[in-house]
Amino acid sequence: MSTAVRDPGTPYVFSNDRPTARQLLDALGQMHDPFTIRRLTEAGVAPGSRWLEIGAGAGTIAGWLADQVGPDGEVIATDVRPQHIREHAGVTVLQHNIVTDELPGGQFDGIHARAVLQHLPERHEVLARLAGALKPGGVLVVEEMEAGWSKSVLATPDDRLHEITAHYETALQQVLRTAGNDPTWCRGLFTAMEKVGLEEVDTQSWQGAWRGGTGAALLASAGSTEQRERLIAAGMTADELDLLATLGLDPRVVLRGILLLSTSGRRAA
Repeated sequence: MSTAVRDPGTPYVFSNDRPTARQLLDALGQMHDPFTIRRLTEAGVAPGSRWLEIGAGAGTIAGWLADQVGPDGEVIATDVRPQHIREHAGVTVLQHNIVTDELPGGQFDGIHARAVLQHLPERHEVLARLAGALKPGGVLVVEEMEAGWSKSVLATPDDRLHEITAHYETALQQVLRTAGNDPTWCRGLFTAMEKVGLEEVDTQSWQGAWRGGTGAALLASAGSTEQRERLIAAGMTADELDLLATLGLDPRVVLRGILLLSTSGRRAA
């Protein structure tokens, strides 16, 4: 498997400082939160337990975890740029870089990260650190996306969208790889968890379908705007991006969602 390397000085592609960040985070939550909650419920979130949420984004999952663990539990939500994490009385927000900063002290009953490690060239080292921060019997749930924009169009009033989404996938993958993202990581995660000593490793997936202005369609629209300069440099045209931004909000459009692979593993008791 090839290793993606971030060019020196290249920032994280989907920065929380960009104007469209909240829109992108909300689209991701709309697509994936129900499935993530199902996976965490299956993993077991007990009252009084201690959880760590890496790359908490909008904080929706951290808030849900806090509701489950109750006042006797603890939820720490981290992000490099935590300004979008919604306030919740049961969530401690920490500005934190999972690559360069020490993990919060103590061990955790559970750790969750969604769409984080695939963006990090140091993903294997980070995975090992997270596994080591679990209590005996604790669970690690890591969820990563495998985009398939080129075959995502289920309905459209403009057939050009089929070709444009294919171009979008090619260009976006180039942008992401340059920034250190490994689009194959989601499929290698099962083996990676076993290699760091986790047991009962399991992977399940979710995709769904989304009308314009929601979920994956909203994500494509916002992403085409946020990454406009980089996507043009990667071969897309301004006209293609304008049409993608517009059609992504059109309720006549239906796009297949981004495939989310959710992999869990448990530290030996």
